[in-house]
Amino acid sequence: MDMVRVSEYVGFVGFLLWASVERGFGLLSQQQAEGQAQDQGSFRLISVCWYGATLFALLDAWTLGWTTFRSPLWALRAIGAILIVGGLAMRIIARRALGKQYSVRVETSDAHQLVTEGVYRVLRHPAYLGLVGLLLGIPLCEGSWGGLALAVAAGMPAIIYRIQVEERSLSRWFGQDYEQYKKGTWRLIPHLW
Repeated sequence: MDMVRVSEYVGFVGFLLWASVERGFGLLSQQQAEGQAQDQGSFRLISVCWYGATLFALLDAWTLGWTTFRSPLWALRAIGAILIVGGLAMRIIARRALGKQYSVRVETSDAHQLVTEGVYRVLRHPAYLGLVGLLLGIPLCEGSWGGLALAVAAGMPAIIYRIQVEERSLSRWFGQDYEQYKKGTWRLIPHLW
């Protein structure tokens, strides 16, 4: 088996592991009980962009070959593998820290508590940072320029939009506590944003 195919398997396995981890958290009831839903459209937008970029990259690499790298570009594939492993790790750490505060919808409930410990001590949206790693890493491992372009042009704006929606909601719900929390943390990437 050639190393390009190994890289493509890394991307495919990264996708499968992400799906398994997300499903596993769902089965463990690690999500918020019914609360006041304030937005679900941003979740749908991220889902469409995420699956669009990822599935295009997988199809491109495994069958279509429309926009695949013409040469192996090992450095980009290695960066992709690092992003996948880091993204999965960050998603797991963030989801575990959130526990029952997590929801796919932007929602709050009377039991909702502001999580500021662990990775949330530094980042306000580490689960999205993990998603960014996967969103960019899978197309890179697959060697798909088209998948990477979809991730950057559609997936990244969808994640940024979702972060803005969540921050408005959390500011309304937690008021001054959230505003104070924002002053000592970064949204997504330390020292950048």
